[in-house]
Amino acid sequence: MTSSSTTDPEVHTDRLFVGFGSDSPDCDRLTVFAETTVDLCDAPAEIAVIGSSHYVYAPDLAFREMISCKSLSHDAVAELSLPEGDDRRLRYAGESVIAETAVSIRDIDTYPAGRDFELAYEFEPDAYTAIAVDGDGYETYHTYPEHGCLVYSETVLGRTDDAATQR
Repeated sequence: MTSSSTTDPEVHTDRLFVGFGSDSPDCDRLTVFAETTVDLCDAPAEIAVIGSSHYVYAPDLAFREMISCKSLSHDAVAELSLPEGDDRRLRYAGESVIAETAVSIRDIDTYPAGRDFELAYEFEPDAYTAIAVDGDGYETYHTYPEHGCLVYSETVLGRTDDAATQR
């Protein structure tokens, strides 16, 4: 079993999709297991563990990221193969924010079980989705016991006005 529901025919057990956009997640399509509000770049952001992985939505930044075992139709989508995929560095540039996301596939034993997360959910033994937030960024952890792997992502956000002044 994965860190998402495998009874859903839209769920892929051998692929993961990373999507970015500016619109709100279609929450009617999502099964939300845990959610909270945090600050990212001094703006409120919703983070949630969903049936197919996670989403982060910061309306004031017009930013959304979703990692899912389901196919996504967002502004920008990358696909990763499980259990062995290449590390990826993804970039999203919106009107208000630039996001840099690094995604890697690691051994499942690297999951930091004792860490304090802003949000964590255990779907079943060893199948976790967890999110840790730190100021202008966040890390996500998705374990896949059937593959013996952990998908780790680290996203760093910067406001576009900040990016413009750094050039």
